[in-house]
Amino acid sequence: MKSRILMLACAVVVVVGMVGLVACSSNTEATTTTEIKLSTMQCGACENTISTALKGVEGVKEVKVDLKNKKAEVAFVANQVTVAKIEDAVVKSGYAANDKKADAQAYEKLPECCKVGKH
Repeated sequence: MKSRILMLACAVVVVVGMVGLVACSSNTEATTTTEIKLSTMQCGACENTISTALKGVEGVKEVKVDLKNKKAEVAFVANQVTVAKIEDAVVKSGYAANDKKADAQAYEKLPECCKVGKH
């Protein structure tokens, strides 16, 4: 009888522990998607620079930069980062993002092929 109670108690401990483990390891953070207009993106080098900048933002989960349509689709965790911070990462890399103008100093450091009107 004592061994059955002991086995039952051990089973309960294992089940409770596993439930706790699953609860702690589940990803409950919802991902949101936004589209960023990239009006000053010119070439593949621009695409790579912007993609790298966006992927470096904490909370950004996925980035798809579309050179042809001059936009980026960004999946992010809303409680970790805002759209404004995502735009700022693009701006700081030298490019316009939505209605925000590129950082002038970063823009000047871009290769000539990445500057608007210069090919």
